[in-house]
Amino acid sequence: MRLTVRRFFWLTGCILATLLLSYAYQVWNNNRNVDVPETRQYDVTLEKAISWLEQNRDRILTTGNPVLWYLIQRSAEITDDRRLQDLFAAYDQRYLENRRNIWRPMFHPGTWVPVRFEDISGFSYYNWYFIYAILCDKKLGDVPAISAQNDTSFCDQHPFKPACVTHQLMGIRFLQRSGCGDPEQLRDKSRRLQDRIYRQLILDPRVVDVYMQRVLMLVESGAGKRIKPVWIRNLVEAQQADGGWSPHEPLLPLGGGYQFGYGPNLFSLSRPRSSFHTTAQGVLLFSLLARDARNATPER
Repeated sequence: MRLTVRRFFWLTGCILATLLLSYAYQVWNNNRNVDVPETRQYDVTLEKAISWLEQNRDRILTTGNPVLWYLIQRSAEITDDRRLQDLFAAYDQRYLENRRNIWRPMFHPGTWVPVRFEDISGFSYYNWYFIYAILCDKKLGDVPAISAQNDTSFCDQHPFKPACVTHQLMGIRFLQRSGCGDPEQLRDKSRRLQDRIYRQLILDPRVVDVYMQRVLMLVESGAGKRIKPVWIRNLVEAQQADGGWSPHEPLLPLGGGYQFGYGPNLFSLSRPRSSFHTTAQGVLLFSLLARDARNATPER
């Protein structure tokens, strides 16, 4: 009996040690020094991603997720790419012609749509915050479930929601855009959330959807200089052959196209396929990176 118990603890210790060493290696690998990608790499990656959008145009136009289309709109404005402009115009015509669409002010600043919390109570918590921030609606801002998200420690209450901090920073960015709140306080909150996202990227090496989202929000919010080149390298390498990105990171093939790997929360069993959710974020990220790299290149 003692031998059995000892063997059990020995095996358990070996498993834990293996997992710890594996995690330590992945963290090191995720933070190692590599060369900064050339501007051309950003352009190539972006072109492949836009081609994926073009190839999947009809399917993604059935996706009404407004935040993803806001990313496409931003990308079109940054790149002046006709394909992105036409794609967003098709979405605009399909979903935003109704002037009472709650999300219309996000795409058309200066427009207004009256919103009560009862109208959006079925939305996710971060969408409540986005709508409040876009409209700068005091009544919405007084709703406890929304006002709580003004506190940069809000996500401590949601440890199993990996994208909580990035969503909160996006809300702060909408507040800044709409001029809602004290500018210095908003800058301070943005810096605090950037710090949290930076630590998450260091400690969470899974190249999944939230990884893309974290890198994107640091770049979009003005903290691009904090981005480690290896993080960009990982995202370039994670791009699928079709030009899009999967929300999962495959680790072990299991046959039938299935892969065991990392998923949104921890592990997943899936067939890695490009998704509009992850790819829309990738398009904006590499639009920003390409623009910033060109602006940083001294003229000859």
